[in-house]
This record gives sequence, C-alpha cells and structure tokens, in this order.
Amino acid sequence: MSDRDLPRTVSAPDGRVVAFTEWTWQHIKAGRPELLDELDAILVAIERPDLHEPDPRAGRERFYRRHVSDRVRWLRVVVDFNQDPAVVVTAFIQRKDPTRNR
Repeated sequence: MSDRDLPRTVSAPDGRVVAFTEWTWQHIKAGRPELLDELDAILVAIERPDLHEPDPRAGRERFYRRHVSDRVRWLRVVVDFNQDPAVVVTAFIQRKDPTRNR
C-alpha cells in the first residue's frame, strides 16, 4: 500500500462513513506489522463484520472478522465514531474467540 492511497473510506453496516487514515496506517506499521498485508481485511471487517459490539470507551465500536487468513483467526478493528467521518483507531489479531462467554 502506498501512503498516497490514504485516506480510504468504507461504510459501516448502518451507513456511517469510516476513514482509514495516514495516522492509522502509521500506527499499524509501527505496532502491528503482522497486519501490513491485511488492509483489505480491515476494511471488510467494518463493512461486513462477523461480530459487531460496543467498545468500553464511549463512542467507539468493535468490528470483528473471522478467518481472515490461516494465521488470523479473528481480526478486531476499533472505530471511533466521536468524529465525522469516523476513524479506525486500531486493528489487531484477536487470539481468543470473542463469541465465547456471551
């Protein structure tokens, strides 16, 4: 991915616009290098999540995508809806099944 391709936007299932920004990309590059090839999966997790739930922080929501690849069983994407457009705050591999203990 090229930095000039940013920001990229997608729509959450309820139609709200979510931006994947340069700041988010730098965050992923610095702290989550295992996701450098998973930008499309991150955006799909927002557009078509397998699970969607509130985050403990007000105004944020979690979007999960299952079986992204052989090494990514669950992908969690955190989006901050306190701004317009909303922004991807982070994404990471979720090791535990988020549907357990519900």
